[in-house]
Amino acid sequence: MGAKQTMAYNLDRRSMLAVSAASLLATSAEANDGDLPSVTGPMVGHVSHVDANIWFRPTTPGKYSLQVLQEEGTEERIIHAEAKLENDNCLTWHVAGLQPGTKYQYKVSGPNRPLVSGKEYYFDTAPDPTKATRVCLAFGSCAPNKPLELWTQMEQRGAQGLVLLGDTPYIDSTDLSVARDRHRTFLQVPQLASLIGHTPTWGTWDDHDFGRNDSDGRLKGKENTRQAFVEYRANQDFGHDQSGIYTKFRYGPVEVFLLDTRWFARTEKSPVDPSQPTLLGKQQWQWLKEALLASTAPFKLIACGMIWDDKENTESDDWGSYTHERDALFEFIGENKISGVVLIGGDIHCSRHLKYETEKTVGYPIHQFIVSPIHDSVIPKLNVPHPNLIRGEAIPHVWLRLEVDSTQSPARLHAEWVQMKGRPMWDVTLTDEQLSLR
Repeated sequence: MGAKQTMAYNLDRRSMLAVSAASLLATSAEANDGDLPSVTGPMVGHVSHVDANIWFRPTTPGKYSLQVLQEEGTEERIIHAEAKLENDNCLTWHVAGLQPGTKYQYKVSGPNRPLVSGKEYYFDTAPDPTKATRVCLAFGSCAPNKPLELWTQMEQRGAQGLVLLGDTPYIDSTDLSVARDRHRTFLQVPQLASLIGHTPTWGTWDDHDFGRNDSDGRLKGKENTRQAFVEYRANQDFGHDQSGIYTKFRYGPVEVFLLDTRWFARTEKSPVDPSQPTLLGKQQWQWLKEALLASTAPFKLIACGMIWDDKENTESDDWGSYTHERDALFEFIGENKISGVVLIGGDIHCSRHLKYETEKTVGYPIHQFIVSPIHDSVIPKLNVPHPNLIRGEAIPHVWLRLEVDSTQSPARLHAEWVQMKGRPMWDVTLTDEQLSLR
C-alpha cells in the first residue's frame, strides 16, 4: 500500500454509536426487527500529527471498511479490515500519512451498506509538535458503567483528548468473557460513546481492570485481562512482547507517558535495587528512561493508575511501596537535566495536589496531580496528611482538565480539578521555567 493508503489493522477493540435510537436504526444494517443494534463504537483512539487509530466492534464477523475524508468531503482513502471471533470482532484501522492539525471525517461500512455515517464522526490530528500551540486534555479514573454527564462536561470544557487512568472500567475478574463484556458495556455508556466518537482516547489500567483489588503481576489469568484491554483500546502500542500495556503519545507541547504499574509488579528484582522487588520491570524501566531522554516536549506528564506516594493503609499498590524506583526516577531526571516533568495518578477516590521538595535531586519541585473518582464513591480516609500536600479532598465525580499553552513565553500548564456538579475545587498554573533546572 502507498503512503496515502498505508493501513495496519489490529483486530482488537470496541466503542459505541452515540446517536439516537432512530438514527441507529436508520444507519445500521445490524438492527433486526426494530431492535437496537449491538455494535460498539466507533472510537477514535491514538492520534498524532500524522496518523490515527479508529476502533470499531460490529456484532458479526466479516469484512468492514473505513472511509476517511478531509473536512470538505474530498475522499482520502478506503481501508478494509476483517473482524474475527478470536478477537471478539474488535478491529482497529490505522490511518497514516495525515496532515497535522487537520480535521477528517470518517465512515464505517459493512457488506454493501453503511454502518456509521454523520458529521459527529470525525477526528482532528494533533498539532505539529514543532510549532507553538495550545491544547487541552482530560484525565480521569475510577468510572462506572452507567450514564454520566461528566463525559459531556469534558467536551463542553474543550477537551481535545481523553486519558483513562484505570479502573475504567471495573472488571474484578480474570475471566476473558467477563472482561470483554465489562469493556463493551463501558464503551456503550451514551455520553462516553458520544465523546470518543470524535475525541482521541488513550488508556492504561489500575487494579480493578487489571483483575483484582490491590493485585500485582503475580495475578493468575492476567493474560486474559490484557487480551481484553488490547482488544478494547486503540493505543499506539501495548508494552512489549505481549507483556504489559505501557505506551506514550505526543500532543502539541505535551508528551504523556502512560505507565503500567500492575503487570510487572513483584515479578522480578528491581533494576535499580536487586534487593527489592520491581514495580515497572526492567524493560519498562529502560523504555521510560529512553523515552524521557528523547522527548522534546516542554511538558512531560508521567501518568499511571496508582498514586506516587503511600496510601497509608494496609494495601501495597502505590509508589510508596516502591520508593527505590521512584527515587531512582527522580535521580535520573535530575542527572539528565530533564525539564517539565509532572506526575499524575488516580485510584484512591480522592483528589490531591502534592509538591515534592526535589530541588536538590531533580533541580526543581516535582508536582503530583491525583484525580479520582469519576463515579460517586469517595474514600475520605485516604485523604491523609502529607508534608508535601498542597490541597486534597474526597469529592465525587471529578476529572482533571489540563491546558498546555506554548504560544506564550514562558510556556504554561494550567491544571484544574473539575467537579461534575460545579462544586468549587482548585487549580494550579506551572510554567516550563518553574519545571527546569535552576
